[in-house]
Amino acid sequence: MDHIEVRQAWERAARRAAASGGAGRAAPSELPELYPGVPTFMETPLATGPAELVGADVAVLGIPLHSNIDSGVGRGPAALRRQSRRYSLPRGLAHLPGGEGELIDLERLKIVDHGDVAVDGSAIETTYLRAHEKLADILAAGAVPLVLGGDHSVPIPVLQVLSAKLSGKLGIVTFDSLFDLAFAPKYAAGSQWARAFELGVVEPSAFVQIGICGGRRPLLERAVVDELGSTFFTVADVEEMGIAAVAQEALELATTGTEALYVSLDLAVLDAAAGGEARREPAGLSARELLRALDVVSRGRVAGVDICGLDPGLDRDGRLGRVAVRAAAGVLAGLSAQKSGNLPASPS
Repeated sequence: MDHIEVRQAWERAARRAAASGGAGRAAPSELPELYPGVPTFMETPLATGPAELVGADVAVLGIPLHSNIDSGVGRGPAALRRQSRRYSLPRGLAHLPGGEGELIDLERLKIVDHGDVAVDGSAIETTYLRAHEKLADILAAGAVPLVLGGDHSVPIPVLQVLSAKLSGKLGIVTFDSLFDLAFAPKYAAGSQWARAFELGVVEPSAFVQIGICGGRRPLLERAVVDELGSTFFTVADVEEMGIAAVAQEALELATTGTEALYVSLDLAVLDAAAGGEARREPAGLSARELLRALDVVSRGRVAGVDICGLDPGLDRDGRLGRVAVRAAAGVLAGLSAQKSGNLPASPS
């Protein structure tokens, strides 16, 4: 190939990309912001009310809940939105490599940003009620909520609303280093799954945890696992079985006899070396393992997703935020592939 043929190859590639919508289109001054300096997620349209949710496949919602211990995670949704510019839809950046080298175009999905829930620091029930209203509007529009936390109590209001919309059972796959199977306090990161079981739509057989390696309350909470009969995979299991096999088994367990799947990601599941979260454990999952697992799990009938635990004050170089946003993009890629009927084969 001589220098003329090389240049012509690049010119043809540019024309193909432009014809497919892959070239940048919108100028930064034209793109929506949620707050000054904070873009909407992936710079998608802002849906301030129910009418703007109509026709959406996915609606992003920030729930910046935080405890006194993890107060920094309340700034997580804004940080994730800033990081999401790297997958901007209006700029034509939202293409991800999929199976066998095929590109998955996230523009197959209509994604909107429904803003943030206003947090009442003195009354968590008030915050939940506000979250219920926004989530009800998202589900009424037929969209999948992609919820940005906040601490890992965020699944509570999401599951409260989602469970009321289902006629059948709900499966859950959660990624975390800790069991989070305390029973009290009533509303907190650490007791969220007790509240989920109380709803009556989550059977223990369809509740699967991936990435367990932490040492907080392990004796009690392991006993709870035994009583429930739920399934968990430790990091050692991942090393022995391989992450694709673990994720496939988790998907099968969570989708057997269930109507829909909920995916919950606490960034504490990642190895502490990545920074950005106060309580991460050494020897957690790698970013590659997490993303591969999400590729598999997102083949299920996903009815809701949350991503929790980013403290931007501890993530000064943005490494963990980038992993979190790539995780969100991976789940969106799975939804996009399902919409187009282009799901990859299950891993062997």
